[in-house]
Amino acid sequence: MKNLHEVWSSRLQKYTIEVQNYLKYIVTGHIAVVLLFALGAAGYAYSEWVHNIPEGFPGAWVMAVVLGILLAYSPPTTLLKEADAVYLLPLESKLDEFLKPALKWTFFSQLYLPVIAFIVSLPMVNALYGLDTSMLIGLPILLLLLKWWNVQTEFSYRKMNAGQNAWVDRLIRFAVVLLFVYFYVEAQILFAGLMLFATIIYGRWVQQKASGKPFAFDHFIGLEENRMLRFYQFANYFTDVPHIRGKIKARSWLNWVYRIVKPGAKNAHLYLVWRTFIRSDELFYLWVRLTAISMLGAWLIPFPIAVGIFSAALAFASAIQIWQGLTKTQHFRMDNLFPLSKFNREQAVWKLVLVIQAVQALLTAAIVIVKGDMLLALAAFVVILLVSIVTLSVSKRKK
Repeated sequence: MKNLHEVWSSRLQKYTIEVQNYLKYIVTGHIAVVLLFALGAAGYAYSEWVHNIPEGFPGAWVMAVVLGILLAYSPPTTLLKEADAVYLLPLESKLDEFLKPALKWTFFSQLYLPVIAFIVSLPMVNALYGLDTSMLIGLPILLLLLKWWNVQTEFSYRKMNAGQNAWVDRLIRFAVVLLFVYFYVEAQILFAGLMLFATIIYGRWVQQKASGKPFAFDHFIGLEENRMLRFYQFANYFTDVPHIRGKIKARSWLNWVYRIVKPGAKNAHLYLVWRTFIRSDELFYLWVRLTAISMLGAWLIPFPIAVGIFSAALAFASAIQIWQGLTKTQHFRMDNLFPLSKFNREQAVWKLVLVIQAVQALLTAAIVIVKGDMLLALAAFVVILLVSIVTLSVSKRKK
């Protein structure tokens, strides 16, 4: 490599290829169907809500809080590796050749969430406040500039304090962005302008304090390693990631579940898959999360059709992922050591998934019953159970 800019380009290329390799397992046809149903249900419910939005709803505060969080959270993506603390140390004075394109990549790679949040909140804000066209055009431009400022300021603050008390900096930037968005939406342009002025002053102060400070290799390398670890942990829900291994917990408080399985050789597989599901962090928490989201959607979504579509999508996601996780695992299993060829492991997985999906259906229906809609509760229960059975049947035939 002739210079550090080429080092960055080479690393970015390798990083992009690696992420794409995992994304092809994450964004599969199954997930696309789930997202289609979930987004359709959410979009339908949101559209109906906007048309009947209650007077006095604090839309400006909601938009300000969401955008404040998304803009203030701007950790730098540097792609640094552990060895860089040694090999790049003599080149510390020339690190800008590496860090400038890194901060540009950080900015562009983190834009999608604020853009989505702005687009989604725009109908709500327009219905409540009826902003002028010029202000609607100006807001996204200013938000882009604020995101760039947040990326630069967070990097400088971390460099200034070697990563210490980064939450203080984020809290300050969150408050400033929140107040700017709120005042702008409320058409209080003078106060919004004061907030922009405060952002410039604070950013310049942090950059001046960071100037001349030694580069905190250990902090930024650790930050990058943790970022990649979170990505690998997420990808591990969909495919085997060699960089990490799934965590196992005994969860002794769920030992009573094993008593459901009757003793005997024909139930050995069922006992083993129950233990695998309960003790595996990936599978167990995956089901817990999707069930909690299904219950939350049933509580918050005001339209019966949207509740049904949303519940069906999450039932499909739960059933297919638990089925694949238990039938396609590459880890060592006890039945490899003591083969139980007379009995069918897939049938045991089928029974387990059916039971846990029945529990998901019961919990979702219970939430709807609390809302006072018995008919919708029954429909949600039937939909979740039916979608789960169909998903298992199709998955089993494909094997």
